[in-house]
Amino acid sequence: MAALQPSTGGQVPHSPIFLRKSLADLFSDKSSTPSLSVQATPSMHKGEPAILFSQDALDKLAAPYRFALVVKFSRGRPKLEDIRTFLLKLDLCKAVTVGLLDPRHVLLRFHNEADFHRCWSQGIWYVHGSPMRVFKWSSAFHVDREPSVVPMWFQLPKLPLHLFHKEALYQVVGVLGIPLVIDAATVAISRPSVARVCVEVDLLKPRLSRIWIGNGAHEAFWQELVPENIPRYCSHCYRQGHMVDECHVLNPSLRTKKTGGEMQEPGHPPRVGFGSKQWVEVQDKEVA
Repeated sequence: MAALQPSTGGQVPHSPIFLRKSLADLFSDKSSTPSLSVQATPSMHKGEPAILFSQDALDKLAAPYRFALVVKFSRGRPKLEDIRTFLLKLDLCKAVTVGLLDPRHVLLRFHNEADFHRCWSQGIWYVHGSPMRVFKWSSAFHVDREPSVVPMWFQLPKLPLHLFHKEALYQVVGVLGIPLVIDAATVAISRPSVARVCVEVDLLKPRLSRIWIGNGAHEAFWQELVPENIPRYCSHCYRQGHMVDECHVLNPSLRTKKTGGEMQEPGHPPRVGFGSKQWVEVQDKEVA
């Protein structure tokens, strides 16, 4: 390849080989990240500099992660490659981005809403025998605090058949929280004795047990809203699995003695053996 020759003015001609961006140019390049029109407010907090983001700004910044989950391994985390292999075996619609948050927490970014709901509504999975607990990510999430927002399945027994439609069901259970998904038997109406809906609820908020439904020209009625499983949540240590009066952090005297060289921590599921199975999906119980 022939060497570049100086031009008449003694300067090397412009070529991509010789073009370089200054450090200022690199940091001023706005083409790589789309603008969100987010403006924080400079302030002071206890005599030190602070910056304040509005809730509207946080909502814009958090929007790309609306289908993100955080999984927690309290009893030893498998390798990230094993977690990726486990997710591949679930036969999801789209690939999942896996990243490490800290030694116990892994971030899962889904790119499909159905995949997101399927994995979150399960609550707990097992990877190589290690419990993998699933939490919804939000802008309020912190690795030191388990969120109080969880998916819960509710049964609506003796619901009139014409109200099994998704739009009707979502409005009925809207008093409980944000409707997420209805099960296959409800969609197919193959189990007309009861409808099942998964709802996003906050465990720190009061929960209704029934709702009054007006039925057009027919007689109105009370509809029961029966939770299948109510997770416990401690508002003192911010962990799921126990209530405040059972909290070992608040009441150290409640801490159990070691058995077999291992102490049971509050809020953590017991270790379970799985024989030759590497991955076990915990199935929802059947409803008659």
